[in-house]
Order: sequence, then C-alpha cells, then structure tokens
Amino acid sequence: MNDHSPYQFSNIQPIQQPNHSPNQVIQYRQGYSEPNNFPHNHDQDFTWRIFQLIRHLYKWEEFVCLYIMTLDCDSEPNLIEVKHEIGSIKNFIKKFSTCLDTEITDTLYWINIIDRYWNSRTQPDEIERVTVREIINGRLNQHYFREYNNELIIYLKKMTKFQIETLRNFFLTRLSGYSHFASYLSKFRQQNDTTKSDDKMEDIEEIVYEGTMAKQEAETKLENHNYLNDLNERINNLQKDKDELTSKLKVAQIQLEDSENKIGILKTEINLLKKQTNFNGDVTDDEWRDDDENNSTQLVKDIEKLNRALNKITEVKRNVSEIKEEAVTELFSSLGCNTTVKDKQMKLVLVAALQQKLIKFILDYAKYYFEHANISQVQSMSVDNLEAAILFKTEDLIQLTTCFENTHSVTGENSRTLPTTLRKQCYAALGNRGFPANHPFIDQLAKDLISEMNKYRILDSDEKNKKFEKEIVKIIIQVLRIFRFRFKTQEPIPVKQFYKGGEDIDPFFMEGMWEGHHEDYEVEICSFPAIFVNSDSRVYTRAQVIARPKNGM
Repeated sequence: MNDHSPYQFSNIQPIQQPNHSPNQVIQYRQGYSEPNNFPHNHDQDFTWRIFQLIRHLYKWEEFVCLYIMTLDCDSEPNLIEVKHEIGSIKNFIKKFSTCLDTEITDTLYWINIIDRYWNSRTQPDEIERVTVREIINGRLNQHYFREYNNELIIYLKKMTKFQIETLRNFFLTRLSGYSHFASYLSKFRQQNDTTKSDDKMEDIEEIVYEGTMAKQEAETKLENHNYLNDLNERINNLQKDKDELTSKLKVAQIQLEDSENKIGILKTEINLLKKQTNFNGDVTDDEWRDDDENNSTQLVKDIEKLNRALNKITEVKRNVSEIKEEAVTELFSSLGCNTTVKDKQMKLVLVAALQQKLIKFILDYAKYYFEHANISQVQSMSVDNLEAAILFKTEDLIQLTTCFENTHSVTGENSRTLPTTLRKQCYAALGNRGFPANHPFIDQLAKDLISEMNKYRILDSDEKNKKFEKEIVKIIIQVLRIFRFRFKTQEPIPVKQFYKGGEDIDPFFMEGMWEGHHEDYEVEICSFPAIFVNSDSRVYTRAQVIARPKNGM
C-alpha cells in the first residue's frame, strides 16, 4: 500500500503525518497536540478513547479495515443488516472509480477482502477468517498507527452490541462521505469542461469547417486516384489477356503445322497406295493398316513415348548424389553449349545433353556391331548374329531387285515395287522382334552405356542403380528398333537430325521455349533429334531444343 490519498487526485495532496510519540498525537489540519498532563484513565470511558485512536486514520481502505475489525468483534451479528452494509461498502468503493473516471488502486482487491471475510463468517471457515484478520492487521500496521492497533482491538472487545453496531454505522458514513465527495468532484469537472467547451466552440466550428473542406478535397483526390488505379488495373488485365491469347495463338499455329505435316504424310501414303494398285484395282504391295505399329501415325506415337522415357531416365534433379563437374564441362563444350556448371539451368541442360549422348552412343555402338559382325557362313552362323545377317542379306536382295528392275525394260507392276516391299517387310520384322532383352549384344551395350553415364553423374543408391540398369535395356531396344529398323518401313525413308549449339532456331523443325521472335534466338542444346523426310520436308517429330538469346540480344 502507498501512503497517497485514496482518490489519488492530481491537485489534492494528503496531509503528511510526522512521526510522534505515544504521548503526543498531531491533529491533522488543526495542529492539535495532547498536553503532557492529559489524563489517561481510559478505562473510565474507553468508547471515547476509541475515537481518539481512529482519528489517526484517514484513507478509505483503512475504514474498510476498521469496519471488518468491528464486525469481527460481534459474535452474533444481524445477517440481513450486515449483508446490506457490505453491499453498500462495495458500491461506495466502485463509485470511487466510476465518478472519478479513473481506476483507483486496489479497489477490486479490497472488495475481494470484504467478500472473503463475510464468506468465512457465513460458511463458516475459521482458517480463512484468521487469514483475513492478518491482512487487516498488516494494513493497519503503519508507522502512524502501529502502536494503537492492539489497544484498539482490546477496546473493541469490551464494547456492547449496541456500541459495535453504532461504530459500524459510523465507518459506513465515512465511506459514504468519500463516495459523495467523488460524485461532487466528478460534477465539478464536468461543469469546468462545459465552460471550456463554450469558450472554444467558435474555434471548433471554424476548424470543423476547414476540416470539412479539406476532407472534400481529399475525397475528390482519392476518387481520382482510385479511378486512375482502376484504369491501370484494367490496362494490365487487358495486356495479360493479350499475352495469353498471343501465347495460345502460337501454340495453335504449331499444332496446325503439326497437323498439316501429319496430313501430308497420310496423303503421301494414299498416293503410294494408289500407285501400287494395278488397273483391276488389286494390291501389289502390302501397305500398313491403321492398327499396325509401322503405320506412320503409330510410329510417331512410339517416338514421342521414347522421348518421354529418355526424359525420365536421364533426370538429375533428384536421385543423384554427385555431378562430376569437370566431365560435364567437357560435355557441354563438345556440344557447343554456353552453359557452365555454376549456372542455374545447368541441370536442365545436363539432362538434354545426356539424352543426346545416350542416343548417339547406342546408334554408334550398333553401327560398329553391324559392320564387324561375322556373317560369312549362314550354315555355321551363331544365333546371336541373326539380326545382322538378316539386315545385310536384305540390303543385298534390295540391290539385286533394284538392278533387275532397272535392267529389264519389260516388267510388271509387282517387279517395280518389289525392292520397296522387301525393304518394308524385312525391316518391319526386325523392328518388331529384333534384339531380345537377353541378347549378348544388348547386354554388353547396356554395361558400356551405364559406365558412360556414370562419367557425368552418380546415382544415390544401389536400388536406383538396379532400376536404371533394368530401364536402360528397354531404352536401348526401343532406340535400335525405331532408328535402325522402323525408319526403313516408311516410304520415303525419314532421317534424324541433331542440331548443334549456336544454330538458328527453326520453328518448323524445332520445338522449345523462347519469347518474342525466334530469329532472336539460337540453339543451346538439342536433346532429341528432328525426324523428317528430306524430299518433301514432312516432319514426323520436331527436335527438342533449349534456346538461348543470340549474342547482343
């Protein structure tokens, strides 16, 4: 507890109480002092001595303590009266804060003390009652009342029931006085505020007028600002719509060109079919049905499927524990890439480079195999060399029938189409069943290809390595069957084309991502080749490329 006034008014200071001896009590405000020869026969009229003791107390919470001390000396109080008195005390305390429009320190605390004491009497709870007594004694144990506290308790215990009730009412009136004074002070402040408000009303009206005009001007500016922002937002949205439509238009143009290419392929096949029919309408050459895997449409689907499989098996963003930067740098340089191992797009370019490396490695390996296969004696030939033998015998037979067609002027339609029919049928058989997964050539090629891939990256687990070894065999077989065999089931025979880094972008033969005009870009890396017919520029599939801006762009 602090020693300030119970209301804590900023402009009212409490009267300070100096230290004094038991025989000298200072009367606040009046300066009264008890003479040395003052009679001390307190037992003759101890009631008046009580008032002489409590004159040292002036704070509202001290009168709460005095009320509780007095009530505590009444062993059988009137419960209804006391309940009403306690309710009044709590209302007085609450009114301090309400009227003064501020929070008086410890109001809730003392309301709680009152409730605790009364509950200990009505419950009853002697332990709680003793606890509250100690709190009361502790509060009154101030330097200006410490020596009178015990004396007060002794006199209270001597009082009659009537005296105790009268003394309680006295303490209630003191608390009521504090409450009414707080109400008066609140009204005084309100009156003072009203007077000041009248004096400033004219200034306030002028300020309000100026503020209203300023507000109207600000609102007008805000409306203009919001309208401008709305226009800018609409412009941005329209620009986004334009960009989106432009992008969709480019995609539609590419799809249209692709569809036109496919239509051209189909028209060529129809014309070939017509040429291979005699005057009675009989077919002299077996053409591929729509559901045949060597039909050009099905071939395109299988090529696209192979491209997706290559993208998956060469992925390095995950499942890779190490990228060998020195080897990757040499690989990029050999392919004409400007990308370095420190660039953000390094992994994207590395995937493309590994795809190109993988396809070329398989085809170069197969070329060497076919050129050096031992097929001199058919009777003693190993089963492992059957594919090579069929390929070479087919080429020899095609040359012989072509020579026969050219040297014999009188030939039928069947003779003229025989070289094409032989080629398409023999290579169709190889493209369908050539090189099973357990072929020694495939097994050795897979081992060497895995070793080649490990020059550039290391997978992060044995499980991933085993999965890669299994998948690479499927990739090898598909690359050989499509590029070495199934190409030659088509008429005319398509070719493949990888584009080097630095070559100009050609949207007719290439597919990738670039902004604006393709003339401003060039090839960074080609992951999958373009497949097309040289004679009429029919495109089966476009090359998959990553583009880069040209120097100076």
